[in-house]
Amino acid sequence: MSDRSQSRRVGWGVLRWLVPLGLIGGLLSRLDWMAIAPLLDQVHREYLMLSVLAFLLSQGMIAVRWWYLLRVQDISFGLGRLIWLVLIGAFASNFLPTIIGGDVIKMAVAAYGQPRRAVIVASVIADRLFNLFSMVFWLPCAATLSNLFSLFFGTGLMASAAPSGGSVWRAWRTGIDLAVRAGRAWFTSPKIVLTAVALSWLSIGLSFFSFWMVTEALDLPLSFWQASGIAVLAYFAALVPISINGLGLLEGSLTVLLTAQGASWEQGAIAALLMRLVIVTVSLLGGVRLLGWRDLFQQARRFQEERLAESNLPSDLL
Repeated sequence: MSDRSQSRRVGWGVLRWLVPLGLIGGLLSRLDWMAIAPLLDQVHREYLMLSVLAFLLSQGMIAVRWWYLLRVQDISFGLGRLIWLVLIGAFASNFLPTIIGGDVIKMAVAAYGQPRRAVIVASVIADRLFNLFSMVFWLPCAATLSNLFSLFFGTGLMASAAPSGGSVWRAWRTGIDLAVRAGRAWFTSPKIVLTAVALSWLSIGLSFFSFWMVTEALDLPLSFWQASGIAVLAYFAALVPISINGLGLLEGSLTVLLTAQGASWEQGAIAALLMRLVIVTVSLLGGVRLLGWRDLFQQARRFQEERLAESNLPSDLL
């Protein structure tokens, strides 16, 4: 790698930390801190427990979807092992994003000792594609929200969610090409597509239910469909590749969308931060499991270097 490319990568990495820090700083600067303590005292903790459980189940459904995609290609993996890999990948994405990506860990461990490594790499990319495609089916929930027009054009949410970064889209095109070439059956069989989409729809629904439970914990008057509408719009906003794991973008989007539905800024910010806490709490299970997998990061790093050298798969996807 040239010095120029290395400098560009370092600069981009620094920017992806500065942006979320700035967004979260701006979010916190608008809070009335005197109102925070009473709101926290009123939080219904039983709803938070339900939120954590629902989000954990959503991660389990992601593992089931991955297991199904591998099974279609006659690659046998224990479902329990894949669940742990999903949780470890989530932990890496939340806590170690500058070291190595969660998808790389999943690819590296699953592909270790397997003769069909390309198919396993493609299965992780295909898994992400099915999740993204299925998310579109939740977009109609946004129609249940109040002030939808002003949300898009008044707050600039539409602009913030617009695709950006040509290199990111080139990476995705390369990844899609790899997934289609290595696992054509995933995308050509109606039965397989419908099953993968159904599993994705269920995992997304569980994660949105988790967010709804957070709003219930704060006594916000939202239906499940309204909470889902907020969550799906925030999801697409958080896809903009200018922060680590959507940090700051997710919290800011959730706060703006909740305030548009009548919540106070403090309620919206607390709900957004509680949702992040739920995500982090579930991923900590992967961190605990990681303690017994000491050489995993070295294995993943070697795998990443090999894949970049062999297949030209862009690092943006890894």
